[in-house]
Amino acid sequence: MLLTTCNEELEQHLIQKEMSPETIRSYKGHNDMLIHYFNTKNNGPTFVDDLSTEDLEGYLHYLKHEKGYKPASLNVVLNAIRRLYQYTIRKKYVPTNPTADIAQAKVQREERAFLNAAEINELLEAIDHKLIRLLVRTLAYTGLRIRECIDLELKDVDFKNKVIRVINGKGGKNRLIPLSDELAVPLQTYVKNKRPKVSSNNFFALKRTGTISDQYVNRELKAAVGKLGWTKHVTCHTLRHSFASMLVKNNANIPTVANLLGHADYRTVTSVYIHVESAELADAVNQITLV
Repeated sequence: MLLTTCNEELEQHLIQKEMSPETIRSYKGHNDMLIHYFNTKNNGPTFVDDLSTEDLEGYLHYLKHEKGYKPASLNVVLNAIRRLYQYTIRKKYVPTNPTADIAQAKVQREERAFLNAAEINELLEAIDHKLIRLLVRTLAYTGLRIRECIDLELKDVDFKNKVIRVINGKGGKNRLIPLSDELAVPLQTYVKNKRPKVSSNNFFALKRTGTISDQYVNRELKAAVGKLGWTKHVTCHTLRHSFASMLVKNNANIPTVANLLGHADYRTVTSVYIHVESAELADAVNQITLV
């Protein structure tokens, strides 16, 4: 069977399993690249049983050394290929899985950038676009992923019960996020007085498109960071890290933080979102008295 056909079948299988559209697009896109590479290399269509472990390792080597892929990106590609071959094994299209013995690339964990409350306020002041300023404020107060925020509909923001409903978040999960008074007031003002009259149900809507793109938001963030003269890399995801870090610093328990962020495994919170500044480390050490 053609590898292209298997990839199309996998896409339909993942849709039926109600996996998130972003995950499906990622798997399909990376596997399309794989298929194009081998079709071009072999000057003809690639069949599912054509590729060996060595072929796939060669492809990953090509991405790393010719295309400059970083370890984390290589692992995303490998996960997509693995998912494809797991499907082909289940359907009995191939007898063995050529990805079984391919190891994940080692990723050196770097401390993630995050902002404190004062820096977030500075950032908000520096954003010229009013709608994006409000959207960024929402990210900082809720810890939403940018796609979750952009996909919010008017009905998802419940001012009466003071909650934001995240529908079909990452992994297809739903969750509720409390709506703080400091965020509810500007959001209500926006809905009543400033939101353009468009047919779209998106909560955050531009008049021309009825929606807003994550690229546009990140572009405005980059411009604001440049205006402030900051050297740290700030994206929409930085606001999510900042939200989680502030919760942890204010003694919110780890399962609560994980729940608000939509993480199934609370260990993700302890490994990613807990930031300890050097002054806090010094204070902790100075508490030790052996006399």
